[in-house]
Amino acid sequence: MYFSHPSKWEDPYETRLVHRDLDRIYAQCWCSNGVSDAMWRIYSPSHLGVRIGTSTKKLKMALSTGGQKLGVDIRMEDVEYLSQHNLNLRVSEIKNELKQGFNLDLATNLLFMKREAYEHESEYRVIATCRSASDGLVNDGIRIPIDAKKVIDSILIDPRAPAELSNALIYYFKQKIGFTKKCQKSVLYKTPKSYVFE
Repeated sequence: MYFSHPSKWEDPYETRLVHRDLDRIYAQCWCSNGVSDAMWRIYSPSHLGVRIGTSTKKLKMALSTGGQKLGVDIRMEDVEYLSQHNLNLRVSEIKNELKQGFNLDLATNLLFMKREAYEHESEYRVIATCRSASDGLVNDGIRIPIDAKKVIDSILIDPRAPAELSNALIYYFKQKIGFTKKCQKSVLYKTPKSYVFE
């Protein structure tokens, strides 16, 4: 499972805190809203996306096991969405505490706060802290080994994907990989029954 360094994300608020120990932080984001038109449109603009589903319990267990082997600590929480004013206040409080002595756990609190403009993401974030990372060395990301078949509960294909593609992907996941759980094209845009009045 891939974790990206926050410096690779588009939101400049994710990296406004600068300290050499932050080179040890990697993260990934999940959406706690299982059905989201906005998320399909943002992350699958070509209509070729695939959404996987899991539980926080399975995710934590798999990442804790894989993370221990690599010397990585895992922290998982919902993202809190705040107004610009309240976010600035909270960041200022954390900044003042960090001036007393830098604390990596306190610094990562900033990655669990976002502006209200991102509220549609309903984000659940996973932070991986590398205990053995070299100072000043920023990698684009890290990979933590997991057993995907045990972690993934469902696979949904973009509801706008052509039938040929969604059928081919479903066949691949079920027949070639052996995925036995829910695997189908999302029905988000399925045409409902019409009610005709004359």
